[in-house]
Amino acid sequence: MILNRRVLLGAVCAATVVLATPAAMAQATGADEFIRRSGQRAIDSLTVQSIGDAERGKRFREILRGSFDVPEIGRFVLGRYWRTATDQEKTEYLRLFEDFIVRAYANRFADYSGETFRVLQVVDSTDNDKLVSTEIVQPSGKPPVRVVWRVRGQAGAFKVVDVTVEGISMSVTQRDEFAAVIRSNGGTVAGLLDALRKKTGN
Repeated sequence: MILNRRVLLGAVCAATVVLATPAAMAQATGADEFIRRSGQRAIDSLTVQSIGDAERGKRFREILRGSFDVPEIGRFVLGRYWRTATDQEKTEYLRLFEDFIVRAYANRFADYSGETFRVLQVVDSTDNDKLVSTEIVQPSGKPPVRVVWRVRGQAGAFKVVDVTVEGISMSVTQRDEFAAVIRSNGGTVAGLLDALRKKTGN
Protein backbone atom coordinates (compact mmCIF):
# COMPACT_ATOMS: atom_id res chain seq x y z
CA MET A 1 0.00 0.00 0.00
CA ILE A 2 1.50 3.35 -1.03
CA LEU A 3 0.11 5.38 1.86
CA ASN A 4 0.05 3.68 5.25
CA ARG A 5 -2.19 4.50 8.18
CA ARG A 6 0.48 6.42 10.10
CA VAL A 7 1.18 8.72 7.16
CA LEU A 8 -2.52 9.28 6.55
CA LEU A 9 -3.20 10.12 10.19
CA GLY A 10 -0.38 12.61 10.26
CA ALA A 11 -1.39 14.18 6.99
CA VAL A 12 -5.01 14.57 8.05
CA CYS A 13 -3.88 16.30 11.24
CA ALA A 14 -1.50 18.49 9.28
CA ALA A 15 -4.04 19.29 6.59
CA THR A 16 -6.03 21.38 9.05
CA VAL A 17 -3.44 24.15 8.90
CA VAL A 18 -1.08 23.48 6.06
CA LEU A 19 -1.99 25.41 2.96
CA ALA A 20 -1.79 28.99 1.74
CA THR A 21 -2.85 30.93 -1.29
CA PRO A 22 -0.31 33.07 -3.17
CA ALA A 23 -2.02 36.13 -1.72
CA ALA A 24 -1.33 34.92 1.80
CA MET A 25 2.30 34.33 0.92
CA ALA A 26 2.66 37.87 -0.42
CA GLN A 27 1.15 39.38 2.73
CA ALA A 28 3.14 37.37 5.25
CA THR A 29 6.24 39.08 6.62
CA GLY A 30 7.67 36.16 8.54
CA ALA A 31 7.56 32.36 8.53
CA ASP A 32 5.27 32.32 11.58
CA GLU A 33 2.79 34.71 10.02
CA PHE A 34 2.95 32.76 6.74
CA ILE A 35 1.86 29.59 8.55
CA ARG A 36 -0.72 31.39 10.68
CA ARG A 37 -2.44 33.04 7.72
CA SER A 38 -2.03 29.90 5.63
CA GLY A 39 -4.12 27.88 8.02
CA GLN A 40 -6.99 30.30 8.17
CA ARG A 41 -7.15 30.73 4.41
CA ALA A 42 -7.12 26.97 3.89
CA ILE A 43 -9.94 26.48 6.34
CA ASP A 44 -11.98 29.29 4.78
CA SER A 45 -11.54 27.92 1.26
CA LEU A 46 -11.64 24.16 1.69
CA THR A 47 -14.04 23.42 4.52
CA VAL A 48 -17.06 24.97 2.81
CA GLN A 49 -19.74 22.29 2.99
CA SER A 50 -21.63 23.51 -0.08
CA ILE A 51 -18.83 22.68 -2.55
CA GLY A 52 -18.43 19.26 -4.14
CA ASP A 53 -15.43 16.97 -4.31
CA ALA A 54 -14.34 18.23 -7.73
CA GLU A 55 -14.34 21.87 -6.66
CA ARG A 56 -12.58 21.07 -3.39
CA GLY A 57 -9.93 19.15 -5.32
CA LYS A 58 -9.46 22.07 -7.71
CA ARG A 59 -9.07 24.53 -4.84
CA PHE A 60 -6.71 22.22 -3.02
CA ARG A 61 -4.47 21.84 -6.08
CA GLU A 62 -4.26 25.61 -6.56
CA ILE A 63 -3.39 26.13 -2.92
CA LEU A 64 -0.89 23.27 -2.96
CA ARG A 65 0.99 24.76 -5.89
CA GLY A 66 1.04 28.16 -4.28
CA SER A 67 2.33 27.17 -0.86
CA PHE A 68 4.37 23.98 -1.24
CA ASP A 69 7.52 23.38 -3.23
CA VAL A 70 5.99 20.26 -4.73
CA PRO A 71 8.82 19.50 -7.20
CA GLU A 72 11.43 19.74 -4.43
CA ILE A 73 9.37 17.52 -2.12
CA GLY A 74 8.79 15.06 -4.96
CA ARG A 75 12.50 14.80 -5.70
CA PHE A 76 13.28 14.25 -2.03
CA VAL A 77 10.59 11.60 -1.68
CA LEU A 78 11.92 9.68 -4.69
CA GLY A 79 15.36 9.72 -3.05
CA ARG A 80 18.25 8.02 -4.79
CA TYR A 81 15.95 6.73 -7.49
CA TRP A 82 15.65 10.27 -8.87
CA ARG A 83 19.20 9.92 -10.24
CA THR A 84 18.40 6.72 -12.11
CA ALA A 85 15.06 7.85 -13.56
CA THR A 86 14.89 9.00 -17.15
CA ASP A 87 13.78 12.54 -17.97
CA GLN A 88 10.44 11.18 -19.15
CA GLU A 89 10.00 9.21 -15.92
CA LYS A 90 10.84 12.28 -13.83
CA THR A 91 8.27 14.39 -15.63
CA GLU A 92 5.54 11.79 -15.26
CA TYR A 93 6.47 11.09 -11.67
CA LEU A 94 6.15 14.74 -10.60
CA ARG A 95 2.76 14.97 -12.32
CA LEU A 96 1.54 11.78 -10.66
CA PHE A 97 3.01 12.80 -7.30
CA GLU A 98 0.94 15.98 -7.30
CA ASP A 99 -2.17 14.05 -8.36
CA PHE A 100 -1.49 11.56 -5.59
CA ILE A 101 -1.36 14.29 -2.94
CA VAL A 102 -4.55 15.92 -4.21
CA ARG A 103 -6.43 12.64 -4.39
CA ALA A 104 -5.24 11.52 -0.96
CA TYR A 105 -5.93 14.68 1.01
CA ALA A 106 -8.25 17.20 -0.68
CA ASN A 107 -11.54 15.73 0.45
CA ARG A 108 -10.29 15.34 4.03
CA PHE A 109 -11.19 18.98 4.50
CA ALA A 110 -14.85 18.04 4.17
CA ASP A 111 -14.45 16.26 7.54
CA TYR A 112 -13.19 19.39 9.28
CA SER A 113 -14.63 19.46 12.79
CA GLY A 114 -13.46 22.71 14.35
CA GLU A 115 -9.77 22.07 14.99
CA THR A 116 -7.76 25.18 15.73
CA PHE A 117 -4.04 25.84 15.82
CA ARG A 118 -1.49 28.21 17.20
CA VAL A 119 2.10 29.04 16.38
CA LEU A 120 4.49 28.32 19.25
CA GLN A 121 7.92 29.35 18.01
CA VAL A 122 10.18 29.79 15.00
CA VAL A 123 13.83 28.70 14.90
CA ASP A 124 16.42 28.90 12.16
CA SER A 125 17.39 25.53 10.69
CA THR A 126 19.68 26.66 7.86
CA ASP A 127 20.33 29.98 6.13
CA ASN A 128 17.18 29.47 4.04
CA ASP A 129 15.04 27.19 6.21
CA LYS A 130 13.02 27.96 9.32
CA LEU A 131 11.18 25.50 11.53
CA VAL A 132 7.78 26.76 12.63
CA SER A 133 6.44 24.83 15.62
CA THR A 134 2.67 24.74 16.00
CA GLU A 135 0.04 22.71 17.79
CA ILE A 136 -3.41 21.66 16.64
CA VAL A 137 -6.05 21.86 19.34
CA GLN A 138 -8.78 19.26 18.96
CA PRO A 139 -12.33 20.14 20.04
CA SER A 140 -12.75 16.64 21.47
CA GLY A 141 -10.43 17.55 24.31
CA LYS A 142 -7.71 15.14 23.23
CA PRO A 143 -4.10 16.31 23.68
CA PRO A 144 -2.93 18.86 21.08
CA VAL A 145 -1.06 17.52 18.05
CA ARG A 146 2.42 19.01 17.57
CA VAL A 147 3.25 19.93 13.98
CA VAL A 148 6.52 21.47 12.76
CA TRP A 149 6.65 23.11 9.34
CA ARG A 150 9.94 23.43 7.47
CA VAL A 151 9.56 26.70 5.61
CA ARG A 152 12.05 27.76 2.94
CA GLY A 153 12.60 31.20 1.49
CA GLN A 154 12.34 34.83 2.53
CA ALA A 155 9.49 37.18 3.35
CA GLY A 156 6.91 37.16 0.58
CA ALA A 157 8.30 34.02 -1.06
CA PHE A 158 7.88 31.22 1.44
CA LYS A 159 7.28 27.58 0.57
CA VAL A 160 6.71 24.58 2.81
CA VAL A 161 9.18 21.76 2.07
CA ASP A 162 8.30 19.31 4.85
CA VAL A 163 5.82 18.72 7.66
CA THR A 164 6.69 16.81 10.83
CA VAL A 165 3.77 15.52 12.89
CA GLU A 166 4.53 14.34 16.43
CA GLY A 167 8.17 13.83 15.45
CA ILE A 168 7.42 11.97 12.20
CA SER A 169 8.52 13.62 8.95
CA MET A 170 5.88 13.19 6.28
CA SER A 171 8.49 13.46 3.50
CA VAL A 172 10.82 10.88 5.03
CA THR A 173 7.97 8.49 5.76
CA GLN A 174 6.59 8.83 2.24
CA ARG A 175 10.08 8.30 0.83
CA ASP A 176 10.29 5.00 2.72
CA GLU A 177 6.88 4.00 1.37
CA PHE A 178 7.84 4.77 -2.23
CA ALA A 179 11.18 3.00 -1.86
CA ALA A 180 9.38 -0.12 -0.66
CA VAL A 181 7.08 0.00 -3.70
CA ILE A 182 10.08 0.37 -6.02
CA ARG A 183 11.98 -2.51 -4.40
CA SER A 184 8.95 -4.77 -4.66
CA ASN A 185 8.67 -3.98 -8.38
CA GLY A 186 12.15 -4.86 -9.59
CA GLY A 187 13.99 -1.82 -8.26
CA THR A 188 12.95 0.53 -11.06
CA VAL A 189 10.94 3.74 -11.04
CA ALA A 190 8.60 2.23 -13.62
CA GLY A 191 7.04 0.08 -10.91
CA LEU A 192 6.26 3.11 -8.77
CA LEU A 193 4.81 4.98 -11.73
CA ASP A 194 2.49 2.09 -12.46
CA ALA A 195 1.34 2.04 -8.80
CA LEU A 196 0.75 5.79 -8.84
CA ARG A 197 -1.22 5.58 -12.08
CA LYS A 198 -3.52 3.03 -10.49
CA LYS A 199 -3.80 5.05 -7.30
CA THR A 200 -4.68 8.28 -9.09
CA GLY A 201 -6.75 6.79 -11.92
CA ASN A 202 -4.34 7.99 -14.62
